[in-house]
Parts: sequence; structure tokens; C-alpha cells
Amino acid sequence: MSWAKTNDGLEIFYEVKGNGSPIVFQSGYMGIHDIWDYQVEAMKGSYRCITHDNRGYGLSSKPIDSSFYTTEKNADDLKAVLDFAEVTEPFLLVSHSLGSMAALAFAGKYPQLVKGIILMGGPVFNSEGAAQLGGHEEMFAAYQTIPSDAANFYKQLGCDEEIALEAAKWQPTVFKNQTRTMLHYNPDSSVLNLQLPITVVHGTNDVVSEKEAVHTIVDTFSNAKWVELDGLNHFPQTESPETVNKLIHDFYMEINSN
Repeated sequence: MSWAKTNDGLEIFYEVKGNGSPIVFQSGYMGIHDIWDYQVEAMKGSYRCITHDNRGYGLSSKPIDSSFYTTEKNADDLKAVLDFAEVTEPFLLVSHSLGSMAALAFAGKYPQLVKGIILMGGPVFNSEGAAQLGGHEEMFAAYQTIPSDAANFYKQLGCDEEIALEAAKWQPTVFKNQTRTMLHYNPDSSVLNLQLPITVVHGTNDVVSEKEAVHTIVDTFSNAKWVELDGLNHFPQTESPETVNKLIHDFYMEINSN
């Protein structure tokens, strides 16, 4: 068990499994590392897989004050994890949902560390995209005021029951605080000028994000490509792990052959 220390005094739980070239996973609004279990188990024989619990979730620190929650702080947490895990070589960054904002913010700040990015599970790009989805601070928290509601909320998005039950353990404030990170993030020029290969993965049955809002990322980055997964909801990595594992492996081979 390992924890990274952040600049603002928090602890971020992380795991490193396997050996070889690193693949780094960034969770989103479902902020625990467990959502990548299928990928880590399949890939740890060939890659060094790094996962962590976002601030507010799982085994990481859980501040109540909303000032502790921004997209930039989520990105800085990832850097802290990588520093503690002594990851110094460039890697593939795989993100999910709200975590895609943190992934882009990280890549904008540390482009030398990122070979390519997979943005999975209906990510929005900025506060404007969040507004298009009717964004407000209670947009998700309102459905998770009691433990059973929190678990059912994630099951309806395609999460495994075992993982969805984790949400029932969390303080309701984290749902509101992490929603704020999405509502108030606007990428700066370091992000908008990224030239990294990007793959945007979207399930056709995603009940969270509309295709038009997600496709903004492809329209923004010249090196971005669109992958649509038929019949999948918001959690492709748990709904169809074999499909996602192959997609990650193929993208890894592609960016390493160029």
C-alpha cells in the first residue's frame, strides 16, 4: 500500500502493478482506482500499470472544503503519484469521464511525459461543454443523497455492482465538490496547443454525455480520433473490458511505432 503526498497536505492512495513500460490510468467522477481492475489484470504482465484514488475518494484524503477541488489539483495529484512511484519515462495516459479534464491539464503542464491520451466515457472538454449538458453543482449529487441511491446511480451508468457499492461509502460532499472541477475548468493555451495523439472513446448508449458535447474534443485537436463503441454506456472499461483492453493495446502500439 502506498500514498503520495500532495503540495496542499493530502495523501493520495496509489497502486503500481506489473513491469515494463508504464501505462497510467486516471479515474473521473467515479474516483477510485478499482474501475481499471480489468485493464490492470490483463496488462500487468506486459506493462507497469499505475492507478490511484482521486482526492475525496477511496483510500485518499477526503477534505470537505470545496477549495481543495479543482481540475488543476486533480492533475497535480497525478504528478505527485508519478513522482512517488518514480515514473520518469513518457507513458500512455488512459482517462475516464471527468478525469479526462485532469488528463488534458496534466498533459498541458507536462507534455514531455505523455506519449498519447485515451479519453474514455463521455468526457466534456470545458465549462462550456458542461453547461451544454445542463451543468450545475447538484447535477449528480442530487441523485446520491443516501447510500442506496449512490450505488444505484453508478449501476445505471454501467458500473459493476461491486464497484458501484463503493460509492455508497462516500461522503455526499465529494460528489458536489468534484462536479465543481468540471464546471469551472477552461483549458489554457498549453492544453489547446497539444500535438499528442488522442483517442476519444464514446459509448453509443452513454446516458451521461451527449455525442455532440464529447465530439468537441475531436474538433479541437488535429491529432484526435473518434472511436464509438456500439451499445455501451458510460463505463466501457467494465462493460466490455476485452474491447477496451484491445483498444488500449492497439493505441499503445500505434504511438510507439511512430
